[in-house]
Amino acid sequence: MARAKRTDRTEARRRRRTEQSIPVGGAAAIATAGDVPSRADSARTDQPTQPPRPGVSAALRGAFRPVDLRGDLRALPRLLIHWSFWGPALATIASTIVYIAVARNQTATTAAQDQSWILVNLAFQMFVFPLPAPAGTAFIAGFGAKRASWLIGLILGVLAAACFAVVLYSVSATLTSPNAPLDVRALALQGFLVGPIGSALFASAAAWYRRFLNLANPNRAQRRGHPTRPQQGRGDIKRDRLSR
Repeated sequence: MARAKRTDRTEARRRRRTEQSIPVGGAAAIATAGDVPSRADSARTDQPTQPPRPGVSAALRGAFRPVDLRGDLRALPRLLIHWSFWGPALATIASTIVYIAVARNQTATTAAQDQSWILVNLAFQMFVFPLPAPAGTAFIAGFGAKRASWLIGLILGVLAAACFAVVLYSVSATLTSPNAPLDVRALALQGFLVGPIGSALFASAAAWYRRFLNLANPNRAQRRGHPTRPQQGRGDIKRDRLSR
């Protein structure tokens, strides 16, 4: 009888343990099942959402910006210390100095045969010659300016026209034929009238083109504003923990 009682007690304790383990396991399974969608939702939330890519026509229209004259004038002192202004300005002044130095040793007959003179003349055409505009200067200024690209281009056009006038009064006599002299005063005046306006238009077109590229490809602007964070390995994690 004592052995039978012990057997019954053992069976009773075993059934009780089994009954207690069933709700615990079911609750753990339910909790685990509930955690799976929440983790998936958090993973979806952590992923950066990519903006939709607009059409070409929408990007063309959205790239236009109205002129804010007062805001551009207030921001002018800050824009003059940006590389989009002083970079093209230094290129214009340097091209003028090199052109005058090389042109003093050139004549109308030897200029066409000198390879270095061709390169110097190309730089002069891109950064100084204001008729209709110094294309290289205006493009760099417009593509790199944060705002007021037209105003930066206008100032650089005035600078290019002044450098062009210096070149005309310095070395124009050595590069022209005595039978066909240039009207230096009229050509210099034409540079001051046409160069600033053309440079402002060229710079505005370059700024519009940059905005069009950013609108047509939103990922390009997002990569510039939010650089990708480098992946951290196990060694870096251990080193960070030890440093704490």
